[in-house]
Amino acid sequence: MLRRSKLNLNYANKGKLETLDMLMDEMTRAVNLFIDVLWAKQDFTSKYTDFKVDTWLSARLQQCLGKQAIGIIKNQKKKKKKTKPFFKGKSFTLNANVVDLQYDNNTFDVWLRLWCLGKKLQLKLPSKKHKQFNKFVTWEQSGTVRLRRTKDKSFSVDVLFEKKTPLTKKKGKTVGVDVGYKKLLVTSTGKVIDDGLEAIYEKIAQKKQGSKAFKRALIERDNLINQSLNKLSFHDVREVVCEDLKNVKRGSKGKIRKKFNNKLQRWSYPKVLSKLSRLTDEHKVLLTRANPAYTSQKCSLCGATCKANRKGEAYTCACGNKMDADLNAAINLSHMGLYSAHAL
Repeated sequence: MLRRSKLNLNYANKGKLETLDMLMDEMTRAVNLFIDVLWAKQDFTSKYTDFKVDTWLSARLQQCLGKQAIGIIKNQKKKKKKTKPFFKGKSFTLNANVVDLQYDNNTFDVWLRLWCLGKKLQLKLPSKKHKQFNKFVTWEQSGTVRLRRTKDKSFSVDVLFEKKTPLTKKKGKTVGVDVGYKKLLVTSTGKVIDDGLEAIYEKIAQKKQGSKAFKRALIERDNLINQSLNKLSFHDVREVVCEDLKNVKRGSKGKIRKKFNNKLQRWSYPKVLSKLSRLTDEHKVLLTRANPAYTSQKCSLCGATCKANRKGEAYTCACGNKMDADLNAAINLSHMGLYSAHAL
């Protein structure tokens, strides 16, 4: 398992932050120089760069930046884009050759040390641990960090932690979960988690994209998703089954009302699934992703599949089964688990 925790670097004095900003500008320039060479060579297969570029940055740091440039090139190729990519310098992945964390017991209890940067430059930036960071105190800290900056010159670092994936429980039930737009999550046991996310989607849709208010609304959405899913109980659960939804928003343009489509673009299924994955890992519960085909049309009682049975939030089958449509879908998902009664 791999987890990350974000540390704020803005506690440093003005001089250090200006030096960090200058350093990241030069690192950005270097990455783009690597991209220029790799693109000219049409090199989409290398794992490491075997050349240097015209910069005062150290050879060690250039190795990190060259590897990042390779990743950008490969990603461009994967997306089948024919234009040379341009790196904007928002984040840098650095390894233990040029960065490490040091701990203290003072006001600033963690320090990010950037060293062997070139021109004998070193930086030691203060930060503070927090609750989420301390959760991983028993995990192994990865030697890799991700240094970030925003347009308004705010700096942070993502610290990566690793831990062997624990063995899953040997006893417990299989629970299906239906993740939706209006209701965040409905479980096959009848639990409904709906903490007003639709109102936040509406709020985001009304903000100008890229504005500070827009970004604040996105953070509010993400925080509410985390808080909502933390209410889930895994006490007697061995397996959770969810839909394996991909490209859920692709192709929606022109097929549904523009106003709703705008809100749908703010629905964040990947973030819900990511949080669910972290929770199941922590509680030693198996997370199974199932093909979502017909789960909303199939009767969870008799097994008959009929598109007309679902009308909005209601599901009605000729066999007499009447229930909430999302609950019906969640029960169908619970039948598709590796350890469900239907699979044994």
